[in-house]
Amino acid sequence: MRVATRLAGIELDDWRGRPLRLGTLWQEQPVVLVFIRHFG
Repeated sequence: MRVATRLAGIELDDWRGRPLRLGTLWQEQPVVLVFIRHFG
């Protein structure tokens, strides 16, 4: 199973606090997904 397929169903909050399903981000174009750890 591709990583993108496994991640598509995960739901996170966007920058406004609204829920966003990750799979909707790469429906129309490629996406680079970066997780940054909060230090501070």
